[in-house]
Amino acid sequence: MIKRSLAEKTALFIALSLLTAAVFSACTEIDYGIAPITEEETEVTTESTTPTETEPAETTSPDKYEEKEFNINFEEFSETLQLEEVCENTTHSYLMGYEGRGYIQIDRHEYATFTVHVPSTQYYRLTVQMCAFDTGVNVIAGGALYDNGEYETYDGVSKGVIYAKDITAFTPFTVNGIYLKKGDNTITLQSEFGIAYMDKVIVENGSTVSDSFYTISNAPINPNASLKTVRIMNYFSEIYGRKTLTGQRVTNGTNAEIAAIYKETGRLPALRTGDLTCAQSGSPYYDEALAELDMAAEWSDMGGLVGFGWTWYSPSDSSSHYLSSMTDFKFVNVYTNSDISEASPETIEKFYGSGEISRECYLIMKDIDEIAQVFKTLQEKGVTVLFSPLSDGGKGGYWWSESADSYLWVWRTMVKRYNEYYGLNNIIWVWNGGSAEFFPGDEYVDIVGENIYNTTGDSGNGIFMGTAYYNSVRAAAMTDCLMIPNADTLAQDNTHWLWFTLGKGDTLIDENGSLTERYSSNVLLERAYNHESFVTLDELPKFSD
Repeated sequence: MIKRSLAEKTALFIALSLLTAAVFSACTEIDYGIAPITEEETEVTTESTTPTETEPAETTSPDKYEEKEFNINFEEFSETLQLEEVCENTTHSYLMGYEGRGYIQIDRHEYATFTVHVPSTQYYRLTVQMCAFDTGVNVIAGGALYDNGEYETYDGVSKGVIYAKDITAFTPFTVNGIYLKKGDNTITLQSEFGIAYMDKVIVENGSTVSDSFYTISNAPINPNASLKTVRIMNYFSEIYGRKTLTGQRVTNGTNAEIAAIYKETGRLPALRTGDLTCAQSGSPYYDEALAELDMAAEWSDMGGLVGFGWTWYSPSDSSSHYLSSMTDFKFVNVYTNSDISEASPETIEKFYGSGEISRECYLIMKDIDEIAQVFKTLQEKGVTVLFSPLSDGGKGGYWWSESADSYLWVWRTMVKRYNEYYGLNNIIWVWNGGSAEFFPGDEYVDIVGENIYNTTGDSGNGIFMGTAYYNSVRAAAMTDCLMIPNADTLAQDNTHWLWFTLGKGDTLIDENGSLTERYSSNVLLERAYNHESFVTLDELPKFSD
């Protein structure tokens, strides 16, 4: 057996990655792979240290960019603006309950722009008084008007979208953490969809993420978690609030996105995230499992962190899909009062036969048991997985979004079954359900994740602060994003996500595996991967058991 150092393994991985060729389109997966380092070529190094110790990494190259300092001058401020007075939009008055001369109306993609003069550079809170019908109003700070190819908009920083459904009385909706500089600032309110009737806005001094957010619990929810898993969780608590781990989603069975990033930046992400749809027999990507799991194990062997989501194709007898609109699977029927988390597959089948559980519940449990075998294989290879199933359930659109009761039952059952029945001690449970109603509680969650699809450079501090609604003491991570975060913007807003994971495929690269700069410019990528606030693979400590 050939023994290789971590540096040699990394160099070999890079060489293999940069030799790939790709075939990619918007509706297919990249179908090329990267040959994994075989067992004969590698040997996992084991070390004996206490769970609380993490050894500093020897980086391959020093960071070129330092974190900036920002001066925030807090000053009390509040100003109310009647939108019919400060915007050029047509004034209406046929609805009841408005103040002043009337209100303005914006339909889909229409916008209202106004200027507010603020006394100091700090964070502000904006409250819009409006009624609406199934509407999303984007709040944009600054920027200039341009045509994005579909409609006119402003290229400033989007500070969040206000969602309102059938609100017939003028009601306040608030966005906090808006960074404005002293003097005049342009604010744009634009309808992403639906119709909004807006009466007035209140701009007042606000806040951003407090240092108190970074006081967390780092104990894994599994009391029998492996030593490596405990070390990873301890490391997370050491860096949380100071550093952000770089992460990249990959097209299953390849390292195409990572190869493109390395070619541009000279660095590798700390976290590689795949999708367990490749290991689900009901998925159209089932045949990619072997290559993907080999690559995940290889990444772990190099010292990297391994993540997996699960684009779960519904166990429907006729129309399997992950979108609720594309399947007839009745998720609401999954919930049961019975705790079957530690029942054997044979017992669960008997429960189904006797009518104690529904067919939907039975099929869900079969899928859960199938994926358990994947984690068993990875555990045998010493791989700890940051696992984030049932993503964005509380935001709607997926079959697992159709019932909060069933969602919570499935999540809690899966956690207990994997941790206790199967003895899987290599899982860090990452919940990114997107809604307090769908939050299963800290006893079932190791990390709270948020998926952020903003493309205007926002830090996500409003969403970060919104995690307070979960009443969680867990660290928060940006589990999926379209645009790579700007380290300076995170510092400006004191929003130090534990990690970010950049989207895969045509979010980042084309059919030839080349960077497209569609959402993240090459300059931004290079700066992120060489910034002292962001952790790359070569900067990780050793976690081996």
